Amino acid sequence: MPKIWKRGKWLVLIIVIAILLSFAYHTGLERDNLTFVEIWLRDILAPLESGATTVFNKIGGITGYFTGYGALVKERDGLQEEVAALRQENDLLKDEQLENVRLKKLLVMKEGMAQQWQMIAANVIGRDLNNWYHSILIDRGSGDGLKKDMVVINYDGLVGRIIALSQNSAEVLLLPDREGAVGALVQISRTSGIIEGTGSEGYLRMVHLPHDAEVRENQIVLTSGLGGVFPAGLRIGFITEIMVEPNGLMKQAQVKPFVDFEHLEEVLVLTKPINGVDIP
Repeated sequence: MPKIWKRGKWLVLIIVIAILLSFAYHTGLERDNLTFVEIWLRDILAPLESGATTVFNKIGGITGYFTGYGALVKERDGLQEEVAALRQENDLLKDEQLENVRLKKLLVMKEGMAQQWQMIAANVIGRDLNNWYHSILIDRGSGDGLKKDMVVINYDGLVGRIIALSQNSAEVLLLPDREGAVGALVQISRTSGIIEGTGSEGYLRMVHLPHDAEVRENQIVLTSGLGGVFPAGLRIGFITEIMVEPNGLMKQAQVKPFVDFEHLEEVLVLTKPINGVDIP
């Protein structure tokens, strides 16, 4: 214990002397020569002072690093928020642009048929969640003059027909549904058949084609007007494949619909032919 105490006293003494010399150095007059004691103490304390300076510099560097890092993190967060806001604004603008394109196409379609049909535009507000391609719900109903079996189209072609009504809405049976059979014909050869739904958006099936019918891939299929529900001449789709039926007497064709049933948003309801003129 006495030895430790003595060592401690010498250490305290050296520190005190160093402090006094430092004070004298910084406050005293400029001198050309140092005393022997000053030189001796400086040589002893120089490594300690150098180490302390290094430590303080590193501490300052670390403090500056964390300060700078915090500023960078704050700037990054601000930029991320700005990017997110710009992305959302861009998405809204794209959505508005796509909506304008669809509405322009619908307007062109309406103007092209205005001399033959009275029509009402409607928005899709719901779908059958149990069968996505069974039916849609539109925001027009009996209060707008709609009736059961009225035909629904969009700018691409035939969508389906109304099967149920309320005052302000109507349910539309879609063409791909298995119950949505439509009289059809091949545009070029005028070969008649029946379009049947397959229960999916991808393809329809045209059946009851004669074995010797002149039907080929990429030919367009239209409504034939037979059956009294769908007027003639509405676009349905195009043939992608031709197959012989199991009995070998008839053919059937796989048809890709023109309408994108997956993304229906706006439609037209054909309410009444003008002057009794049907679509040619």
